[in-house]
Amino acid sequence: MFDFNKSYVGDSDKILEEMTKSGLKFDLILTDPPYNLNKDFGNDSDSLSKEEFLFINEDRIKKCRDLLSPHGSLIWFGIHKYIGYLQVMMYESGLFYRQMNIWHYENGFSRSKKNPATQYEPFLWFSKSNKKWTYNADDVRVPYKSTERLKSPVYYKDRHGNRRVWEPNPNGALRGDIWSYPTLSGKAFEKERTSHPTQKPESLITEIIKAFCPKNIDGKYEGTILDPFHGSGTVGVCCEKLNKEGNLIKWIGIELEDKWVNIANERIEKLKV
Repeated sequence: MFDFNKSYVGDSDKILEEMTKSGLKFDLILTDPPYNLNKDFGNDSDSLSKEEFLFINEDRIKKCRDLLSPHGSLIWFGIHKYIGYLQVMMYESGLFYRQMNIWHYENGFSRSKKNPATQYEPFLWFSKSNKKWTYNADDVRVPYKSTERLKSPVYYKDRHGNRRVWEPNPNGALRGDIWSYPTLSGKAFEKERTSHPTQKPESLITEIIKAFCPKNIDGKYEGTILDPFHGSGTVGVCCEKLNKEGNLIKWIGIELEDKWVNIANERIEKLKV
């Protein structure tokens, strides 16, 4: 039996199997698994051979597929070195490709002068169904690059030759597939940043939740979300912050190391004050 809105300590590969047997389903699986870049998470999960890394992730993708609700989505962060392999695995698992998105940032730093500096990380979006899925386009609109287009309507002709008017949405333009949010580097983010080596910014994760979490008839986010690689708990923190605004998100995080679960719980406890 699994309770929602908490982090579980353990091996996600085993816990995902237990969740499947228990009949759990999730509307959104949003996760940032190890990239296999030799990061120190307190174990060797990020230091595998290429063959082992691909084998393990193929199995993980299938387990996530089996936990998705009929109209659920899988959002999976990766690195350019392996993202092509993971995309093919998702196709072959029977999931349906929706889009590859890019998390773009300009405040990272270069680890080598032999290659261009890294300024992005891709994340894949696949759905369980090829007919119905959740994407709340109006919830994640972005500011127009120019305010000039807000001043007057634009006229055009439709396919039948009729004159129509297009007026800009006051809430901004539709989001594209480039999601620009700074990394958690520098003094500006010292209050949010933990010691976790690959922590994602709350601003980015919150926006992804708003985009892909189902909503109820009252317009509140009301879905189930799973992060099998919860790290320092950013997905849970973002869900809880949204719930404090009146939303009804149920979430579960899984993390192998006690250290990170403790940090995640500390972050979430601070929200209750």
